[in-house]
Amino acid sequence: MDCDYESMCATLCLEQTQAVHYYARTPEGSSLGNIAGFFFANFAYVDNDCNYQVADLFAVDIDLDTKRFVKAKLDDINVNAKETLILLWFNTIAAQHVKLHAMANWGVNVDEALAD
Repeated sequence: MDCDYESMCATLCLEQTQAVHYYARTPEGSSLGNIAGFFFANFAYVDNDCNYQVADLFAVDIDLDTKRFVKAKLDDINVNAKETLILLWFNTIAAQHVKLHAMANWGVNVDEALAD
């Protein structure tokens, strides 16, 4: 069974924790379509030589009508849907998941003085 990379990229951006990176969408009636942009500043990743890298910006465009990947760039490099899915998934498990647990913990105050 083949993976539908375009659909999986959209699912991660629209329905998972990557939704917090939503930045903007095209205006109604745009000739580009109904596109949402997800921007990841200072995006950490591991390159093909297993070296830690940080891109200034990882930008992903998703069509909101078809719920499919449109395009993505890692700084000035165009990346395809398969590469984008790998980067999104790595971010989900290596960074985003940890951040969400930390944010949830900040919202919990277990100080005994507050029990009353």
